[in-house]
Amino acid sequence: MIGHLRAALSVAFVFSCTTSSSAPAQAAPSKLDTLGSPFAFPAFIDVILANHPVAAQARLVADQARSDLRTAWGAFDPTLTATWDQKKLNGTEYYNYFDAELKIPLPIGADVTLAFDRTMGRFFNPDRRTPVNGTFEAGISIPLGQRILTDERRNALQQARGARDVGEADRTAIVNKLLFLAAKDYGFWYESWRRRVIAQEGEALAEFRLQGVRRRVAVGEGAPIDTIEALLELQRREVTRFEAEASFYFSSLNITAYLWDDAGRPAPLPVDAKPVLLGIEGVGIDSTRLEALLDLATRRNPDLLKIQARVRQAEAQRLFTTQALLPLAEAKLAGLGASASEEVFFDGERLDNNYKAGLSIKSPLLFLKETGRFTSSGQRLEFQRLERDRLRREVEFDARAAIFDLFNLERLRQRQVANVRNAGLLRDAEQVRYNEGEGTLLILNIRERLVLDEAVKLAAVEAKVAGARAALVVATGDRTLLLNPN
Repeated sequence: MIGHLRAALSVAFVFSCTTSSSAPAQAAPSKLDTLGSPFAFPAFIDVILANHPVAAQARLVADQARSDLRTAWGAFDPTLTATWDQKKLNGTEYYNYFDAELKIPLPIGADVTLAFDRTMGRFFNPDRRTPVNGTFEAGISIPLGQRILTDERRNALQQARGARDVGEADRTAIVNKLLFLAAKDYGFWYESWRRRVIAQEGEALAEFRLQGVRRRVAVGEGAPIDTIEALLELQRREVTRFEAEASFYFSSLNITAYLWDDAGRPAPLPVDAKPVLLGIEGVGIDSTRLEALLDLATRRNPDLLKIQARVRQAEAQRLFTTQALLPLAEAKLAGLGASASEEVFFDGERLDNNYKAGLSIKSPLLFLKETGRFTSSGQRLEFQRLERDRLRREVEFDARAAIFDLFNLERLRQRQVANVRNAGLLRDAEQVRYNEGEGTLLILNIRERLVLDEAVKLAAVEAKVAGARAALVVATGDRTLLLNPN
């Protein structure tokens, strides 16, 4: 009988070593990899980017900004206008006017015009007289004072370009922050799944040991109080499993909230889906990449790109208000010619006697409105520059913190793997002492609790990797850093 009891305890010892071994991060997950369907982190991210409504909204933000830019380009759209005006009374044609003009705005602020005029009838304004076949006009209008450096349409275009860059940065920021939350929730899902697995293993060990203790007490080789100790340990671990299962249920709900199908409908999480470390298992960041990542953060961080775009907008507005301090002057010059004439239109001698010219000047006397706008635009520009400098420093700190977090997680993971291994060695040694009658069940349970606790801590460290990588993505704006490149 004693031999059978020792055999049973030996089986318990082997079972405990295989389920909560000195390296549970390797043995336990591999044992359970055949259970359920792995839902890897990269696949989870792909589903979010493809179908999540927030990702779609982010794309719409960028598309709307690009549409606004196209609207601003409309100010440079050539325009064609034509008018026809006729008066006829008692069979007499008083006048018959036909005018057509093509106006082509140029990026430099000037406008090129091509026009055709024809006047017919008995009564009309003398200055509108034309040959029978009408006259053709080709000219240009050029700003001489205000609007020579920039004008309303060029300023609107610069503002729209800045808004486009802001929209692109907003799109990146919205998606990256969505991925940050999703990565943290995925990490919590993985941790809660590992806690449940560890709790199930611990409960199975406690139940197996309870049966062994009962048999040992039955043959008179153990103290009856050990039965109470074993039963209490089993009940403690049942409570732990209940808590782990509840945590896993709620974390699964959080993951489900991120899942949408191609038609934009909420999609369920498969019942047997389980998280795996594939894609985020490597946590180390090479220290030699520190400067490169910091430089990347200052170039790619979406919040910094957004403030830089606003600085450019403020600079464009500053230039616009600066040139508004000049008088508004515009010169117009156009050559005229009969539409049926065979002469060379741009011949200098002919144009000396066939042209239209004009000069207009307008200027306020005190420039009160203009100086107010000039001062205000300078203040806005200075505000945006200060905000850019502050944000650049903040982004650098965030990047440094994210890089250090990943580095520290690697140290913690390595140390925690060693802790699990050493806790397992202590538990195994105590199992031998208990088998030989030198130890107590209480101490053995304490040793085994330590193994389970250290395994849970290891799972918590592993789960933080996804969130730490996502924090680095938010800081640098580089989404490729979210997954393990190896």
